[in-house]
Amino acid sequence: MSKQLPAEYVEAESVDAVLELLAGDSETRIVAGGYSLVPLLKDGLETPDRLVDISGIDALRGISRRDGETRIGALTTHDRIAASVIVRDHARALATATDSVGDYQAKHQGTIGGNLVFADPKYDAPAAVLALAGTIVVRGPNGRRRIDAEEWFCGPDETAIESEELLTEIVIPNGARSGYIRTSEYSGYAIVSVAARLETDGDFVESARVAVNGAKPYPIRLPQVEETLVGGTLDDERRAQAADAALRDVDPETLVANEVANGRHRLRLVQSYCQQALERASVASTANQ
Repeated sequence: MSKQLPAEYVEAESVDAVLELLAGDSETRIVAGGYSLVPLLKDGLETPDRLVDISGIDALRGISRRDGETRIGALTTHDRIAASVIVRDHARALATATDSVGDYQAKHQGTIGGNLVFADPKYDAPAAVLALAGTIVVRGPNGRRRIDAEEWFCGPDETAIESEELLTEIVIPNGARSGYIRTSEYSGYAIVSVAARLETDGDFVESARVAVNGAKPYPIRLPQVEETLVGGTLDDERRAQAADAALRDVDPETLVANEVANGRHRLRLVQSYCQQALERASVASTANQ
């Protein structure tokens, strides 16, 4: 496929400047780290009229904790998130997910904002953000909008962001144990990954969220697994029952199947990794949350 370069390239200096450029123009694309978008441009799969580079907007970087939440700027790179004491202490699954990124360039150049906007099933962050009950914050012509991760992932390569909006921040509530595990292909991308978030009173599970990447073309929660966990004691038997429940949550006939792994292999991985993610969440510290 022939490559068509954008007619215009703009380096934006502020969020307001970006919103002005996006207003009424569906043929403008945002670029930051470029790890997700640039390959699409090279292959001719994206042909925007204009590229807006937001990598110079420092206000979109950083990690902080306030009002019982962990806040992560959209331009924060995976390596920064993985190394953050705040994220490790209050959103362990996301720290592990970003640390799991196998490609060096993606880990040090790719941003969590780009990861969530493109929502590729091979990416690590989406399942972690979904399991952690994250909120994605965007700004647009109508101001600031908070979108639950539950509503953010709409389908294959589709998210809830509008063409005139910019993802600015990811917000994760504190106060729960969490864990993440994945298996990767030779490229370093995830084949299947599972994230779990547990609110417990001792070993008694009060609430649970479990999400998976790589089973469907977009991250999904596992409600049967969650129902099996809530109201019971978190022991080896309960974790095994929850992992078995994953087989009822996903239909092998509708799972992603390609040269890397067929649907049934992915299903076995979901079951196994569900149990392991729960084990990791079980032993995760909740200190200072």
